[in-house]
Amino acid sequence: MKKYSDEQFVSRRTLYDSGLSPYKINKLVEEGKLNPINRNYFENSGYDGDINEFSIVSVYAPKGVVCLTSAAVYHGLSSSRPLLIDVALPRRSRIPKSPQWPEMKFYLFTDERYSTGIDTIAEGNNEYMIYDVEKTVCDMIFYRNKLGFEPAIEVLKNYVKRSDRNINKLMEYAKKLRCAKLLREYLEVMV
Repeated sequence: MKKYSDEQFVSRRTLYDSGLSPYKINKLVEEGKLNPINRNYFENSGYDGDINEFSIVSVYAPKGVVCLTSAAVYHGLSSSRPLLIDVALPRRSRIPKSPQWPEMKFYLFTDERYSTGIDTIAEGNNEYMIYDVEKTVCDMIFYRNKLGFEPAIEVLKNYVKRSDRNINKLMEYAKKLRCAKLLREYLEVMV
């Protein structure tokens, strides 16, 4: 039996699996112990673990993957702090309504761009998906015209300085995601 008290955001299914009936769930909502977010999820008012704003992505967009500037900040590749969370969805997805806080900006990615380089991060019982470091660099370069040239170059410079960089993996992703030529040119200028 899964304990819902260890989760910041808890699904209706988890509450049922914990032995709670619809009546008891409604009672917890009335008492303010659970705050409804949508039909399937509640925020647990009694959660006392670390709060991570990325955990809410899986509540509003179960297939959502933290991407672009948000992923760059998570991986320590960017010094800027975005005002909203960038979230990638498969191309044919319905774009969900963003919460007021933290606000989310949704991007529809092609199947290959969406499915490449996804990592699942588990913090306690809360999980969310985020793109790995190399995929984040490729996306920042690919979307440089939308996001800005300077943030893309900052991400690439910071990646090159890392001791755990994997240039082979980066170039493999770049070929797959149609930005290899551009990335190679930027890398040659930096080295």
